[in-house]
Amino acid sequence: MSTLGNEYLPVAYLPGASGRSTVWEPIANVLAHRREAFLFAYPGLGDAPDHESIRSLPDLIRWIASELPERCDVVSLSMGSTVALRLALEYPERIRRLVLVTPCGGVNAQRFGALDWREAFVAARPFAPRWFVTDNSNFSDQLTQITVPTLLVLGEDDRIAPPAIGEFLLERLPNAKLEVVSDASHDLEEEHPAFLASLIEAHLRR
Repeated sequence: MSTLGNEYLPVAYLPGASGRSTVWEPIANVLAHRREAFLFAYPGLGDAPDHESIRSLPDLIRWIASELPERCDVVSLSMGSTVALRLALEYPERIRRLVLVTPCGGVNAQRFGALDWREAFVAARPFAPRWFVTDNSNFSDQLTQITVPTLLVLGEDDRIAPPAIGEFLLERLPNAKLEVVSDASHDLEEEHPAFLASLIEAHLRR
């Protein structure tokens, strides 16, 4: 099935450090009438049981790659951008389009004045895996290698992923578009789900 030459590929939805697939359910349900949804939950985080083969972020990324469709679009949230960017770098032939919503992973977020969320995360979830807490991945020098069409969506009032991160990614990614949503924080997907769904759908249809 295709439209204007573009396939209706499956969409892989990646959560942030919460690891919960439920964060994407409302939006995935809106788009699912055309696109099969793969909602990932990170083992050991959220409500997903631990997985004995996953003990690090690289392990997690390899596991996700093994579960992905052969070719798909990828939508990520918050620290999930670390996973999405690495997938695009390591498996470019499998990723058609990217959507990075409130991205704060894969770059030096503090450089752009981002609030450090890690201490509060550990205090609230002391027994959760530290994959994202200890991750310092910085793909800044490799971003020019990611040529897939990429939509960046950031909240105007987001302190964890300030719009400056989006502007930086826009400069580095060769085929990117930036949307800064007014009256939106780091919980953009909860505050403006219908608008976000429309942005994602328009990007995937191009």
